[in-house]
Amino acid sequence: MRLSRTILSAMALAALMWVGGAALADDNAEPGPATFYKDVLPILQKNCQECHRPSGLNMAGMIAPMALTTYQEARPWAKSIARVVQERVMPPWLAAPEFHGVFANERSLGEDEIATLVRWATAGAPAGNPADAPPAIVWPSGGWSFGEPDLVIRFDKPFVVADDVQDLYANITVDIPTTEDRFIRALEFRPGSQVVHHIIGHAIGSGESFGRGDRGMIGGIAPGNDPDTYPDGYGILLPAGGKFTFAMHYHKEKGPGTAAEDVSEVGFKFYEPGTKVKLIHIESIGNRFGWEIPPMHPYWEVGSAKIFDRDVILLNMMPHMHLRGRAAKYEAFYPDGRSEVLLWVPNYDFNWQLTYEYPADQLRRIPAGTRLENTMWFENTPERGELAGIDPTRPIRFGGPTTDEMDLGWIAYAYTEETPAEGVASR
Repeated sequence: MRLSRTILSAMALAALMWVGGAALADDNAEPGPATFYKDVLPILQKNCQECHRPSGLNMAGMIAPMALTTYQEARPWAKSIARVVQERVMPPWLAAPEFHGVFANERSLGEDEIATLVRWATAGAPAGNPADAPPAIVWPSGGWSFGEPDLVIRFDKPFVVADDVQDLYANITVDIPTTEDRFIRALEFRPGSQVVHHIIGHAIGSGESFGRGDRGMIGGIAPGNDPDTYPDGYGILLPAGGKFTFAMHYHKEKGPGTAAEDVSEVGFKFYEPGTKVKLIHIESIGNRFGWEIPPMHPYWEVGSAKIFDRDVILLNMMPHMHLRGRAAKYEAFYPDGRSEVLLWVPNYDFNWQLTYEYPADQLRRIPAGTRLENTMWFENTPERGELAGIDPTRPIRFGGPTTDEMDLGWIAYAYTEETPAEGVASR
């Protein structure tokens, strides 16, 4: 029996409508269960394994409690992983959502990545096919984030933090064992014990490049802080034949049997000799002694500012407060009348003192005459006291112990145009 052309056309149209409807239905269908090797492992490699691996980063005592490099390691933690990513506790990243994509070292998951991890945990954490796994990351050996350092400087002998110490500041000074000035392109501090709260490194010059006795900040590490790696062409000068000072802050519970020995160290990667490098300056914007947080206050504001007298290139920012720190903001007021919030941290966390680094091709140019304001907010309430173990009934001023406070807005910058003395080549 021969079908008419009209009937054939109607059948074809119906078939096309069915295929299109099926495709549309597939597009709108809920995604199936995620598997570890195909869906989860790439997310862990990109966002988690830098810390969650054997010999992961030691961020001033913040050490990941478990590795997430294999299915066997990650499987028992599936539900915990789903919970902390939904709550945005992990990966640790404190900049407000409007700064998504601004900073090079951002540690935040997209909504689709969070949904994938949750689907995996909800489905019972299936392994999937190992053939779907991406190649394993080969991490640097020796415990250094950038591989074998060109130079390591450490304490000459152990420093003892006694039983009766809760907070202790100590300067440990050692020789710089170099015979020529070098520019640092990356550095990493490694605390030598669990009682190290933070380290700030200073170089003291002995010759013409620094000036005899001149003191320059080299870098540092605080809880949750990454090692420093600078963009190509920018570096910190380490003077030959000078002294290196570890400015140590130790913090622990005091009492019998709590004493500890510490041998901290710092590793450096240098530029090749002869490389022309812009000198990085590190300083803090802070109003150290002009304020007091009243007892029982929920949101006390402290402000400070710096006016740049020359054009500069801003590399990064790092707000630093103690246990009462609530929020921090960096805001630039330009000479032409414009203003811009460069960084807003609405929920500061003392345990994650992050540095916010601009990408190498998007470093911020700040014109002369710009006023850079650092504003910080503090909470001195019973609720905060219960959470952080502090006394909310006393007024708080600037001080070294973690039970006092600080309002330091750290910045790293270089001058756009250097004087001959500043434009030193790494010899």
